[in-house]
Amino acid sequence: MMKTRRRREVMKRPSHVWFLLLALIQIYTPTSAVNTTRTTITSPLNPAALIYHTRPSDITVALGDPAVFRCGVPETSPNLTFTLYGGHGNYSLTCPQGHVEDIPQALYGHCEIKSGVSLAVWTIKGTSIPDNGTRVICQQSNNPEKHSAVLHLYDNGLNRAILLGCVLGGFFGTALLALLTVLTLQRSETFNRCLGRGDAEDDVNTIVTKE
Repeated sequence: MMKTRRRREVMKRPSHVWFLLLALIQIYTPTSAVNTTRTTITSPLNPAALIYHTRPSDITVALGDPAVFRCGVPETSPNLTFTLYGGHGNYSLTCPQGHVEDIPQALYGHCEIKSGVSLAVWTIKGTSIPDNGTRVICQQSNNPEKHSAVLHLYDNGLNRAILLGCVLGGFFGTALLALLTVLTLQRSETFNRCLGRGDAEDDVNTIVTKE
C-alpha cells in the first residue's frame, strides 16, 4: 500500500509542475497589440458628373470680328483644362480657379460658374489673318473624353476696301506734298538763283534802262 501511494504522489508532482509552467507563460507572455488600421475609402466619382454641358464648336467669322470659344462641365466636377493653339501662341486655362498671364491684348481667357456649370471661355477680341485655323481643346479632369474646335476666317471685302483706301490716300498725299514742295521752291529766291532766273531778270532791266 505504501508503495502504491508513493507512486501516485510521484505521478502527481509533474502535473503540478506543468500547471506552474503554464501559469508563468501566461503571466510573462506580452499581450499582442491590436493593429487598428484606418482605411480611407475614396468614393468613386459620379459618372453623371463626367459630362460636358457646353462643348466647343467650330466658328466661322469675318476677318476683324471677335471669336468666342466656350467649354462647360457640371459644377459637381468643375475641374477642366481649356487649351488654345493659335497665331498668338499656345495658352492653357485651368478652371474653376484659372488665370492666364502674359497673353496678348487681343486674347482673353476666364473662368466662371453659372447656373450649376463650370465654364471656361477663350475670346479673341479682334481676329486677324494669323488667327485663321486657331484650335482649342477642352478636357474635364478624370474624363478621357476630349472636345476640340477650329476657327475659320473669311474676308468680307472690308479689309480690301481699307487697304485700297490706304493706298489711294498715300498716293494722293504724296502727290499733294510734291506739289506743295514745287510751289514753295518756285517762290524761293535761292531756288530761282540756282536756276539762273535772277540774272536774266537783271539783264532785261539793264537793257531797258540803256534805251
